Amino acid sequence: MQRSAMGRRGFLVGMGSLLSACATAPETARQALGTPAEQVAATGFAAVQEMGAPRGAVVGFDPHHVLTCAHVLAGGQGEATLRRADGVEVRARLVARSPRMDLAVLRVPEGFLAAPPLSGARLPATGEAVWAAGAPGLGAGIAQGHVEAPDAEMPGFGRGFTARMPALMGYSGGPVVDRAGQLLGLTAALPDQGAAGALALLTGADLDGLVRRQRQVFVLSIHRAGAEASRLLGRTAA
Repeated sequence: MQRSAMGRRGFLVGMGSLLSACATAPETARQALGTPAEQVAATGFAAVQEMGAPRGAVVGFDPHHVLTCAHVLAGGQGEATLRRADGVEVRARLVARSPRMDLAVLRVPEGFLAAPPLSGARLPATGEAVWAAGAPGLGAGIAQGHVEAPDAEMPGFGRGFTARMPALMGYSGGPVVDRAGQLLGLTAALPDQGAAGALALLTGADLDGLVRRQRQVFVLSIHRAGAEASRLLGRTAA
């Protein structure tokens, strides 16, 4: 299985109306209105910013910590700027990185994000509708799709499920929720990216994702990610 990190810095490349939408954290929250992702986009989600451009996303975990995919933190930097739906920005500090899965834990000011409600300890059903929130820079900040493989493992990323949805590079670390708005997992990777990664590096935009509306996306299970984060914090929390 070919691995592909979905977090990439985007910039406008002059593709006309196709690329006119720009999904920042506030814009993602606006697009989420009326969808099952509305609550998490408004209170439990923030964009990871690099040089003023979105790189990926984080999800609230507890009053002091948020979760994201480790690959979102380029070069292993120890800090990141986070911007939530109301436009407030904070600096977050990396406190743990998992050796088992694509997961990082960041410390934030108390109450910066709320922990979203979790789905029950069940596997999602094949064909079940899911919604993802992200901050791709170019393109929509909300993607709707359906579960493809309810139980899947991707080497280097962890265990979760795959879905078909129009998620873009920049959704990494962001929430995937069910019809009730309950958190199922974190968007992590494109198992079969083809030339999409190379094209994104060349252009600075996920052109493949903007054109090809249904992609296979690997989602890291929130129950596995949460258990790993708790283990890491028990060893490293200040």
